[in-house]
Amino acid sequence: MTPTVSVVIPTFNRSKLLLNAIDSVLAQTYKDYEIIVIDDGSTDDTRESLRPYMARIRYFYQENCGESAARNKGIQVARGKWISMLDSDDVWLPTKLERQFEAITTMDNEVGACFTDCSYVGNPDLTLSAFEQAGLNLGTRFALLDDPVKFVLAKYPALYVQSLLVLRSLLEELNGFDEDMVVVGDTDLLFRLSFKTRFCCVSAPLVKIDRTPSRQLGLIELLSQRNDRIFASREHMHRKWLALPELVDCATRQYIHDKLRRLYYDWIISKLYKFRIADALLKIEQVREMGDTYTLIFSTLGFRAARKLSRALRSGIPGE
Repeated sequence: MTPTVSVVIPTFNRSKLLLNAIDSVLAQTYKDYEIIVIDDGSTDDTRESLRPYMARIRYFYQENCGESAARNKGIQVARGKWISMLDSDDVWLPTKLERQFEAITTMDNEVGACFTDCSYVGNPDLTLSAFEQAGLNLGTRFALLDDPVKFVLAKYPALYVQSLLVLRSLLEELNGFDEDMVVVGDTDLLFRLSFKTRFCCVSAPLVKIDRTPSRQLGLIELLSQRNDRIFASREHMHRKWLALPELVDCATRQYIHDKLRRLYYDWIISKLYKFRIADALLKIEQVREMGDTYTLIFSTLGFRAARKLSRALRSGIPGE
């Protein structure tokens, strides 16, 4: 029989953590689901560790193409009307799906996506939930989110793909996750999704997101590299957003424009540090196309350089 929900779990070399994620789905009080595991080219014992679960999951192996491609594969093979995503190092609480369907049926028929609050595990310094950290106070068990873009673009994210329950038809309409992006693919999808349907939320933290520092080092290292692929992903995202015909709010459009402008300045500085002068000049021209004059560009770069030097000098002074 066709399940109501397809639970998509992408994984790469996380065999032990993956079993915890699957067990948390099998423990759901809502039972009308299928579990789809997309193995994105694992080289550990993932396939062998899944043998006891094979009768209860649908397993697909593919060459390593990245998380977005793995999620898209899961969407492609899904049979459910609804799709829910779970990362292989995170877990759900048993009533996660049950509460989300309760919220959806409580709301109107326009709701095509539902999120829950999330808690963080593995790092004792993270004591607030995702909603608390983002300042999202629903006031009730379930609520419609009036301004989802605000929380998608917030400094501290409130909405996570790991807690998302969404109509498969909406993901297909959006062509899923953007596989050209090596970072912020989740943010990109949620931003585009916010123009297609109304969001509702469950106030309870029903997803546990792993924030163990040792497992965050890979992502932190990736983001700190400031290489061209990282910059290009963010540039691609912001330009794509600005081209959306649905983006009619002037304040949001200006915010994204300013983010793109600051991105270009960071990119220019990165290239100058590497003495890639010709590449830096090309990015300077892109900033000019956004409205900045040469005078403003070089004064901004000079100010940033002076500020960085000042910080470096202060850090070398005892007592500072």
